[in-house]
Amino acid sequence: MDEKIIVGSLQYSPIYKSHCCALGKQCEKQGYSVVYLFSHEYKWMLSEEIKEKTIFVGKSKSIKSAIIDGFDIRNILKLKNILLGTNPDYIYMYNYHPFLNYYIAKLAKKYGCNFIQHVQEPYVENKSIYQGFKQYWLCIFELMQEKLIMNADTAIVSSEISSNLFSKRYKKYIGKKSIIPLMYEDLGDVNKNIKFRKYITFIGPPVPAKGPETFLKIVQYSEEHNLDYKFLLISRSKINDPIYHKWKNLKIHYKDKISDEEIGEFMKQSLMTITPYKIATQSSVVLTSYMHGTPAISTNVGGLPEVVHHLKSGYLVDKKSSVEEWVKGINYIANNHSKISKYCRDYFVKNYSEQNWPKYFDDVLK
Repeated sequence: MDEKIIVGSLQYSPIYKSHCCALGKQCEKQGYSVVYLFSHEYKWMLSEEIKEKTIFVGKSKSIKSAIIDGFDIRNILKLKNILLGTNPDYIYMYNYHPFLNYYIAKLAKKYGCNFIQHVQEPYVENKSIYQGFKQYWLCIFELMQEKLIMNADTAIVSSEISSNLFSKRYKKYIGKKSIIPLMYEDLGDVNKNIKFRKYITFIGPPVPAKGPETFLKIVQYSEEHNLDYKFLLISRSKINDPIYHKWKNLKIHYKDKISDEEIGEFMKQSLMTITPYKIATQSSVVLTSYMHGTPAISTNVGGLPEVVHHLKSGYLVDKKSSVEEWVKGINYIANNHSKISKYCRDYFVKNYSEQNWPKYFDDVLK
């Protein structure tokens, strides 16, 4: 096979490095020639082997930097030269860039290349959950994403609820749509180097949609009732609000650049992760936890029940549940941890580890 594929993400969000490399590595095993396309912001995360196969375009990390990159003619010309120089058969893009992905899709159409867009967040119906400017940005985001999707040969979504939201929002789309789970580089082995598990871990930043106020209520309740639980909040954004620093049983780990390997070390120290989200179509936090045999306690909103299996891989509660119900779930996982941990790891390997990608190649690469 001499077919070529470009795999990439031009809007920095750390988890997509894992998705891109998982797909790229499996494509190489199937005989494809792989080129990665990343924002410069990913460079610190990549191995030397991956860097040698990567072309870097732009420095998109935020809304502001995405706008700057999108209107920089040098990036447009570079993307054109990349397509002409590599002459790929397929382009598979993770994580939507509001400008550059659209240009790539248009170029792919012009030069006869198959463009595939993985649509992480198809449509947010209740945008007020996000509060502030982001709820208005989401309206613009979806309009721009629609322009991209209308130029895609294939759209990939990763859950049933994502598929339903996609169909609801992008009714005019006539291309191919497939449901393919998010798959990750497998950096975990539950039988190796497992640390003493002590934390209930919230992976931030603590933005409104993630329900941090529920997390803090559980932290407060646990301290006031002398429960023997330790909590950990991990964030790539600095947390200045003093309410997060007043509890003795809560440790905050802030670092601008946290590698996948470092996240894995924290997962190995965690009894469970906690996702009290108000909205979610899927959760990379939950699936990364499972990679390391770490269960999840979660709200039952959106697509979370598709991956958090009640009493098997974790515990589900209603988002209006009392703190006592959350503590009941925490106790259940703690008391049945060995069995639940094994289920989590097995479930990840069978469904979300990169080794599963070949099952879906016929859906997108043909």
